Amino acid sequence: MVRRPRIIGELAVLLVLLWVYDLIRGHADVREVAALRNGQQLLHFERWLGIDIELAANLWTTQQTALSLAASYWYQFTHLSMTLGVLVWCWWRRAGSYRRARNALVLTNVFGLCFFMLYPVAPPRFLPGFGFVDSVANAGFGPTHGGPVTADQFGAFPSLHLAWAVWTAVVAHRLVRSTALRWLWLCYPVITAVVVVVTGNHYLLDVLAGALIALATLAIAHRIPRRRSDDRHRPSGLPTGRAGQANLTRLKTFLGASDRELEPSRRDR
Repeated sequence: MVRRPRIIGELAVLLVLLWVYDLIRGHADVREVAALRNGQQLLHFERWLGIDIELAANLWTTQQTALSLAASYWYQFTHLSMTLGVLVWCWWRRAGSYRRARNALVLTNVFGLCFFMLYPVAPPRFLPGFGFVDSVANAGFGPTHGGPVTADQFGAFPSLHLAWAVWTAVVAHRLVRSTALRWLWLCYPVITAVVVVVTGNHYLLDVLAGALIALATLAIAHRIPRRRSDDRHRPSGLPTGRAGQANLTRLKTFLGASDRELEPSRRDR
C-alpha cells in the first residue's frame, strides 16, 4: 500500500511558495511602470492579431448585473477552494497518484512566479484610458480583491487562475469514474477562462499561456518515475528494470537446461 506524504512536508512546500509569492508582490512599486507598459503591449499585440475581445466582453458583462455578480463570485471563491479541494481529495483517495499531481501544481506555480518576476503585466482593469471596468471590485471585494492571500496586482501573465483550473480539471477527471462527472470537470477551466476575461482581470493571451503551462507541467510530472510500493518490498538482491528482466530470463533458461542435462542420470538410477 502506498503511503500518503506527511502533512508537515506538504505544508512546508506551500509556505515556501507563499513566501516567494509575497516577496515578488512586495516589489509592486518597482514593477508598476513595466507592468503597465507590458499590459498595453499585450493588448496592442492582440489587436494586431485580431483577437482583442476583452473590452467588448467586459463592457457587455457589466451591463448584465446578475451575470457580472456571478462571474465576480466565481473569480473570487473558486480559484483557491477548488484547487485545494481536489489536491486534498487526491491525497486522501489516490495516494499513489498524489505526488505526481502535487509536483505538477508546484511546477506550475514556480513557472508562474518566474514570469511574474521577469515579465510583470498589469491586468486590463488597470490600463488607463482603455475603459475596462473592475467587476470584482464593483461586487464589493475592493481593488485588491481581498481573499486569504492578496493577489499580485502585476502578475496577470500567465493566468494562474487558468493554470490551476486546468490542473484541477485534469486531476479531478482522473479521480472520478462517472463519464458525466468527467465531462463536467472539463467544463470548469472553460468557465474560468470566460470569467477571468469578462471581469477585466486577464487577457486572452494570459489564458492561453496559463493553460499551456499547466498542461506542460502535468506532462513533465507524469514522466517523472513514480516510486512503487512493490519496489520497497522487493528483496534487495533481486534485479529490477529491463536488465534485471533479461538476467532473470537467462537464469530460467540456464536452470531449464540443467534440468534436461540431469534427466539421463536419473533414468540410469
